[in-house]
Amino acid sequence: MPLTRRKVLYLGGGAAIAAAAPSLASAQTYPTRPVRLIVGFPAGGSTDIIARDIGNELEKVWGQPVIVDNRAGANGAIAAAQFAKLPADGHTLMMIVSGHVTNPLALPNAGYDAIKDFTPITLVASSPLLIFANAEYQVSDIKALISLAKEKPNTVSYASPGVASINHLSMELMASLTRTKLMHVPYRGAPTALNDVIGGHVPLAVFSVAQTLPLLQSKAVKPLAVTSAKATDLLPNVPSLAEVGVKDYEAELWWAVIAPAGLPPAVAAKINADVTRIVKSSTMQQRLVAQGARPIGSTPDELAAFMQAESAKWARVIKDAGIKGE
Repeated sequence: MPLTRRKVLYLGGGAAIAAAAPSLASAQTYPTRPVRLIVGFPAGGSTDIIARDIGNELEKVWGQPVIVDNRAGANGAIAAAQFAKLPADGHTLMMIVSGHVTNPLALPNAGYDAIKDFTPITLVASSPLLIFANAEYQVSDIKALISLAKEKPNTVSYASPGVASINHLSMELMASLTRTKLMHVPYRGAPTALNDVIGGHVPLAVFSVAQTLPLLQSKAVKPLAVTSAKATDLLPNVPSLAEVGVKDYEAELWWAVIAPAGLPPAVAAKINADVTRIVKSSTMQQRLVAQGARPIGSTPDELAAFMQAESAKWARVIKDAGIKGE
């Protein structure tokens, strides 16, 4: 005799409960061993510092070591491609930055899909970037820089830590909105790029506020504008591009925690709850603000939607600017 609708629904519900049971059980005991937190950048940078701060707090909550594993290269793409292939059990997580979603858009061999290959956990924080110039450069404000770029296309050069990095894309977005053409000088990381701007070999660069504050304090460089929608409290006298008339401009560096695709939902929910609780604690908020960051702490769904929006936004910039990495 054929199954009735009620019986079909009942069996379906039972199957769903049975399928969820391992997830709930694993979440209750998670973590059962040390957790690795992968960072696709060298030790000592802002991503590494934030990862270690959160890892130290998670150790107290989980009673297990949280080991930061630095795997630098290709703006985080090498680490992300390796990470995507790891078991989705929550014992290996990754702290990513904005470049995670832009790498596959511009790098043919990035080796991963920024959305499909991962489980979103939480958006940790965001930070404006600062456009700045060598102390001796001929312009001292962003309006003068835009005017110069219009007068002399492809002669105003700027340094970034790599192709398709948020640093690179933030300047190309400005160029697009102001109808100017700039010359991009990519480096393999921040230290060399910063040194060349200080030395006057490249006149401009754009880096996180936290990275540039020491340079501003030493008068090695001068600030022109921040990339957030509004000025930041750390540099209240430095305008944003939007505030000087570059309509619809906004670009920020951000940090998030992800896991490989297929992480059981209950485990993802537990990690999210523990990490966001830490992010929203007064101690961690003070540490993030010291890094020039704005604490967030989102839900997994909010992070997923945010990453989709970022991918769509920067895909347009990459296409319009003809950006293509190796």
